[in-house]
Parts: sequence; structure tokens; C-alpha cells
Amino acid sequence: MTADWENFVASLDPAAVERERMRTHGDLDEERPGSRADHEMRFAHDYVRAERALLEAESEEERRQRHDEKQIADADREIRARGFDQAADDSDIEAAIRSYSQQHHGRTAA
Repeated sequence: MTADWENFVASLDPAAVERERMRTHGDLDEERPGSRADHEMRFAHDYVRAERALLEAESEEERRQRHDEKQIADADREIRARGFDQAADDSDIEAAIRSYSQQHHGRTAA
């Protein structure tokens, strides 16, 4: 670690470091801890971290269940869009599913 630090210090340009330290252009307060930009950045990082933790905590079974529920909802929407009501018999629903499947895979209904 000492060698890494020594290499880092040796790679610095003293004139560039002094210019950066003494600069007066730009909004230096925006770079300070506690500034509005700092708070916004920290909030954004906390939000992303919390969302990632939720996704990681969700089990594979929950993901599968959510996927299945979405597919069922999509199928129900498609059945209603094709004019089949909830009281339709099973053969009508199966025909609607076959028709949708054939169109979805680029085939024409027979």
C-alpha cells in the first residue's frame, strides 16, 4: 500500500494541484458535503440502493408468480378484446387462445 501511495503522490503535478486548490471559478459550494447537489446525489443513491435491495429480496417464486399473474391478465384482456365475454363456453375461449397464438407466431388462423 505504501508503494501505491508513493506512486500516486509522485504522479501528481504540483502546479495543477495548487491551481485546483486556489481556483475561484465555478460554484464551490455545490461540491461541498451538505450542499443541495450533495443531498440530491445521496438521495438518488439511497433510492437506487433501496430498490435494488427490494429486487434482491424478492424470491424466485414471487417473481414467477408475478409473471404468471401478468400473463393471465394479458390473456383476459385479449379474450375481452376479441369479443368473448366471461360467460363464454370453454371452446370459445380455447379458440380465442389458438387464434391469438397463431397470430403471435406469424401464422394465419385456419
